[in-house]
Amino acid sequence: MNLGDVKVLVATPNYMNQFEATVHTNHLHCSTTWTKEGIDFNWTIIGRSFVHFARTQMCQIAVEGGFTHILWLDDDAIIEPDILPRFIEHDKDVVIAPYCLRKMPHDIGVLKSASGDYHDHASYRNLDIADMDQGLIEIDGGGTHCMLVKTEVLTRKGVTQGEQDVPVELQQEIEALGERGQMLAKQILAENEAQHMSFMDEDEIGIPYFVMPKVGTEDMYWCYRAKRKGIEIWCDTDVFAGHMGFTPVVSRSWREHTEKEMAHKKADQAVKMAIIPGDNKNSEGRNHYGMHREKAVNLV
Repeated sequence: MNLGDVKVLVATPNYMNQFEATVHTNHLHCSTTWTKEGIDFNWTIIGRSFVHFARTQMCQIAVEGGFTHILWLDDDAIIEPDILPRFIEHDKDVVIAPYCLRKMPHDIGVLKSASGDYHDHASYRNLDIADMDQGLIEIDGGGTHCMLVKTEVLTRKGVTQGEQDVPVELQQEIEALGERGQMLAKQILAENEAQHMSFMDEDEIGIPYFVMPKVGTEDMYWCYRAKRKGIEIWCDTDVFAGHMGFTPVVSRSWREHTEKEMAHKKADQAVKMAIIPGDNKNSEGRNHYGMHREKAVNLV
């Protein structure tokens, strides 16, 4: 795709209405570089609004303003300017830059189902350093920390069009259910119908572009909704976005360091277990919340 044919909305929710100096400097660097390269972009920041409200409003701006792409860039993201033209040239529905989470052990905020079924949320795992440097790979979702989305995917109908009327027999079965059963059945039918609609269609009937789920994050839930509509999501594993954190910038090299540290701790634990059989068995493989680490994935 020719860079002269794009119009990019750089979208940054900023609830606290302030930026770290390092982030601000990075914004200036990106803006200067993109201007020199002739990229038509508009940087939009929405503060003092919950993140899913801000993202929905930015989607509306992108659609109504004729933007070809949305570059989601969080207010704590540090990126190389060449990520934007690189992602545009990939010409994919959605492209995500891998990044580390702020909290230890700084997992990478990109997810893929180990079973190959994106509906199987229990099998989702965070990508790791071993998954990097593999070029473009198709994934099941990730954070909007640094994500390029074609605006047209927001207006594209779902790929599986079909008859939406509820069969008479099924309608009779639903009516025979109790009040709670009817409510659940209607919710399931509405969710199945939504996958045939575009995000814009859903927004117009009161289902916002971004919704905060009861469990998880608004960006990962958006990815799941997108996958159900047949929208492809990719990760460019040859780039990496920085993350303002507690170190203070969480980078790829820091994640590599934490992986080595965790491997050493695991080896030390194995030695202790061999010396004193049965000792420390309750702490092996658990994090501070008492959950098996390999069963817990997140984007925080």
